[in-house]
Amino acid sequence: MVKRSGWTECRRWLWLWLWLCGAPAWAGDPLTELVLDRPYQFRYQETRRLALLTEPWHGSGFLLADPDGTLVKLQLLPERLVLVATPDALLYYRPADGERRCLPLPSSLPQVQGIVLLQRLLRGDLEAVRRDFLLKTDETKAGWRLVLTPKGTDVPFRRVILGTKNGDRYLEIQEANGDRSRTTLILDEYGDHLKVRIARLYRQARGE
Repeated sequence: MVKRSGWTECRRWLWLWLWLCGAPAWAGDPLTELVLDRPYQFRYQETRRLALLTEPWHGSGFLLADPDGTLVKLQLLPERLVLVATPDALLYYRPADGERRCLPLPSSLPQVQGIVLLQRLLRGDLEAVRRDFLLKTDETKAGWRLVLTPKGTDVPFRRVILGTKNGDRYLEIQEANGDRSRTTLILDEYGDHLKVRIARLYRQARGE
């Protein structure tokens, strides 16, 4: 089993919020729809194809988001991981060995540029997003697709694809090292009651 960096995990899942926080169907400029109106929870299935592994890696769990800017990934399989992003910090907790990490935000680390981008989107700073990324949107009978390609070379990914196909939402990431991942998600529930669950996972990640 290959143990990957906690910040590598953060980088990968934070891209999901560029897509989950939007409306079910984006009209016009999709970037203008990235606003939460209530807490959401999604079930996810993730498949990664890594150069260091001969077989694909599979993971699953829940993704939660709150309008206050708190984002949570609760991975259940193959092992439990809790990752929490707030406007001020990025938290990582691995219960199997008690490992915890905390990174103040914003940060210039390449591994967390996903959340920096997300924060720009949620603030409506679209000029900064377009300054750093080439954006392309496509729409077909099966769904839509948004492709983000970094303009610079100091980022750990080559391309990010967000979209829907035949009613399913998906995220594909192509990293600079050749690794690839695909995540599909299903809306599980939404409402203010999820604030209690998000707060509990936040306390776990902090060790409270």
